[in-house]
Amino acid sequence: MERVSHENIPAGVDSRIVERTIRSGFPWLKFPRRLEAAFEAEVGADRCRQLAIGALFGVVLYNLFLISDWLTAPDTFHIALWVRLGVVTPIALLLIATLYLNPPVGVRELIVAAGAVVLGAGSNLYLMLAAHGPHHDAQHQIIILILLFITMVQRIRFWYAVAACLACFAMHAVGLAMLPQYPLDFQVSANAVFGCAVVLAIFASYVLEREMRMNFLLSLRGRLQRRELDVESRRDPLTGLRNRRSLDEVIEVCNQNKGWNQELAIVLLDIDHFKAFNDTAGHQAGDVCLKRVAGIIQSELRDHVDTAFRFGGEEFILVLRGVDLSTAVRISERIRRAIEDAAIPHPALPIGDVVTVSMGVASAIVSREIRVGVIISAADSALYAAKRNGRNQVSPRPQPSDVVDMQDRKLRLM
Repeated sequence: MERVSHENIPAGVDSRIVERTIRSGFPWLKFPRRLEAAFEAEVGADRCRQLAIGALFGVVLYNLFLISDWLTAPDTFHIALWVRLGVVTPIALLLIATLYLNPPVGVRELIVAAGAVVLGAGSNLYLMLAAHGPHHDAQHQIIILILLFITMVQRIRFWYAVAACLACFAMHAVGLAMLPQYPLDFQVSANAVFGCAVVLAIFASYVLEREMRMNFLLSLRGRLQRRELDVESRRDPLTGLRNRRSLDEVIEVCNQNKGWNQELAIVLLDIDHFKAFNDTAGHQAGDVCLKRVAGIIQSELRDHVDTAFRFGGEEFILVLRGVDLSTAVRISERIRRAIEDAAIPHPALPIGDVVTVSMGVASAIVSREIRVGVIISAADSALYAAKRNGRNQVSPRPQPSDVVDMQDRKLRLM
């Protein structure tokens, strides 16, 4: 019956785990298990779409190098045409289509990393070695573009980026070693430059992923703080029960719940002679009394099913879902007895007298004809009847055979 927040907050995640993770700095770019699962659940689908779009862009850019193949090695252009359009492009499109199925994080990142290294860098290295043009061997520098594509465009997860960058470095070194016209000193110099590019790309990948993860944590912290503020705005600061604002929202939800078709019981509870209590003992003692009564009420209700609200100064209202009048009266009688058994001294009454409550109960199926306000009015009338009849009682009165605790207490576990 509660108003559901529109904030997307993962189940099982609270402020403590978020704050602890932020303080840790997550140097290994890994969250605790529940938080990691929440992170993937939130970003996974969007990330798959982004990776697919980036990969399509990469395929187009990759095939534009056919112009370079034609200009630098026209004698083997037919090989480049077949490799790029006949082999690499269809496989790449198949992998991109797999991304739209929203695969698990490991599969998703591996598809992009392996696709870029094996298809992109591998095919360019093959064409470089297969060509006979005087300038085509300089295309080993294209592998640097693969590094940028992996780390800056696709931004694959850091550990996958490390593996992909190291694989590109190995392919670059092997490719140069297989070109006889490149002396050893040139190979060392070229590999050193490429190695620096690898280090910079890996560093950029770490920074980018850490920023992405930190942004997620900060966003989640903000959502949790807003939810806590929202909860506090609906809670009575003295008793900890729900306040009138929260009650109005619950009433609205109940009135709009057309297919509910269950009885709704309303219980109005008033502390007997509370004004005299305040006048005699003071408001501070009165506040303590209200807190104790509110705690007893809350302890006797079913979690996540029944709700207690502070309705006025010393008046409370209980909303019991799926409960008929007879059951609601028994629950109310149990609460009344629990408050009386707590033996809270009443300073305005004769010595030995304790704080008691009067309760009015009403129940009905909410419909177009019977709104929640009608049930509250009926419970209010029953409460006044209890006061007129001497207080410290439930109205309507429970039957003697109905005053049984065990069956009612089992309701709290439903």
